[in-house]
Amino acid sequence: MSVSPYALALGVPMVLVAAFLVETWRRCSGPGVRALRLLLWSIALWAGGSAFALMAPNRATWITIEQFAWIGRIGVPVAWALFALQYTGYGDRVTRRSVALLALPAAVMLVLVWTNPLHELVWSEVRMVYTQGVTVGVQAHGPVFWGFLAYAYTLVLAGIVLVMRLVFTVDHLFVDQGVALLLGVSAPLFANVASVTGAVPIPGLDMTPYMFTISGITYGYAFYRSDLLDRVPATRQIGRTAVVRNMRDGVIVVDEDDVVVDVNPLAQQQFDLSKDEVVGRSVRAVFDDPEFELPVGEGTVVWSSDGPFEYEVKVSTLTDQHGRQLGRILVLRDITDRTNRRQQLQVLNRVLRHNFRNDMNVIDVCATQLVDRLDGEDAELADRVRSVARDLSETGTKAREIERIMSRRHNDPQPIDLPSLVTRQLDTLRHEYPAAEIEADLPEELEIRSTGILESVLQNVLENAVVHNDSQQPHVWVRIEADDGQVEISVADDGPGIPRQEREVLVKGTETPLEHGSGLGLWLVNWGVTMLGGEIEFRDRVAFGRDEDVSGSVVTISIPRQGPTVHTTSGRPPVDAD
Repeated sequence: MSVSPYALALGVPMVLVAAFLVETWRRCSGPGVRALRLLLWSIALWAGGSAFALMAPNRATWITIEQFAWIGRIGVPVAWALFALQYTGYGDRVTRRSVALLALPAAVMLVLVWTNPLHELVWSEVRMVYTQGVTVGVQAHGPVFWGFLAYAYTLVLAGIVLVMRLVFTVDHLFVDQGVALLLGVSAPLFANVASVTGAVPIPGLDMTPYMFTISGITYGYAFYRSDLLDRVPATRQIGRTAVVRNMRDGVIVVDEDDVVVDVNPLAQQQFDLSKDEVVGRSVRAVFDDPEFELPVGEGTVVWSSDGPFEYEVKVSTLTDQHGRQLGRILVLRDITDRTNRRQQLQVLNRVLRHNFRNDMNVIDVCATQLVDRLDGEDAELADRVRSVARDLSETGTKAREIERIMSRRHNDPQPIDLPSLVTRQLDTLRHEYPAAEIEADLPEELEIRSTGILESVLQNVLENAVVHNDSQQPHVWVRIEADDGQVEISVADDGPGIPRQEREVLVKGTETPLEHGSGLGLWLVNWGVTMLGGEIEFRDRVAFGRDEDVSGSVVTISIPRQGPTVHTTSGRPPVDAD
């Protein structure tokens, strides 16, 4: 049995595929791995069978080898389709039933190939032809062959479409993998079309297995250079599906006419909907509630449904890879508990604040009268009661101010002349605390965009620098520095400094029975700066201003010049405490 160069050439794809197959067994597991192994085995059988057929000494041996090679031929399209489904994230479609349906025509074809001498439906004639140094079997194909060929091409093209969608619709993460896979399957496909149509240099010679060399090279590139099978798009596709399916919010997808096209399980459960019944209906008809209104385009609305339930409906547009709008996504979050809790807190806050203020005023008046009537230690005790009552009353005032600030969270930024604002507040501070020495290093003009929250923040920082200073003549320094994007306002004092415990509580963003701040002033400043989209830093004073003493503290507030741009939703403001 002679070995022709054409047979030897088929050793290249067989070696490449075998090496790749070994690597998949050694290193890989995950979506599409089993299907890829089946594909590689089928390629190896196809190329190996074709190589041995070229070395067949007679017609009978050639037919026997050809029948075994058909195991690879029927396996390639089925395995490629299964791999494409699993690789691109549609592995849920690969069930025992679907695999059986895909493989059934291939299994029938294999039976017909092995029994062809009885019916000649696959090929009716085989002629052994020696040409250009190689002996090939030239077949006269029967109707079953052409029918299976159409089926095989359909499977291959379906897999190509899935991978092409991946290449053109996702970001760069999987493009190199997708292109490599497309090249690896397209080259053998074109070669097969040329072979069965006779558009090849040697009639009867199947060029398909030779193109598996390209498959081995491109698959190897995707495996070694692009982490094929370790980093697959199926993970993202499955993850997205799982996120929507397992979201704690209801999700409804509508088209451009607000007709429902999909509903996640939670929305079905929340609103007692059946997916089969609502898909294809207008979303407004589904809810049938005059209070249910959607914003034009994107936005968020609050919907009070029938009964005690209230929902926050967030609407976002759904676009394709070219930016064309396909519809909208509705995320419905149940905020009933949040709304009830807010109402409860508002009532409790109003009642407690009212009673607190009135009772503290009564205590203050009574304590003042006792101070005037008593002497000695009794007068000191009464004065202590009066002092505590006033401190508590001040705490109530801070609480009211915090509530006012929180209600102004979404105010639009307005132009503010920052030096003028700071100057007015410093004048007020000098009037209220004439013993304090206050210096300022301010630019002549500096216009920023901000909200009224800034005024409350600065007032509390400046007042804190004087009130909590135990010196007979408190010193306060104020400096403003700015660049194109940020403004820094620094306030330094020569007092005892801000206790580290206070700073740590602000950094953590929570209080505990053992770790808590002494008041609401710093919380007001901290939350206010966060709502302004800025940051606040507390540090010990080192040679700030004209004094070289190392005492006191420096509070530095950094805010954007063009208004709030970032809001922290975690409840932990961006604080830095050295």
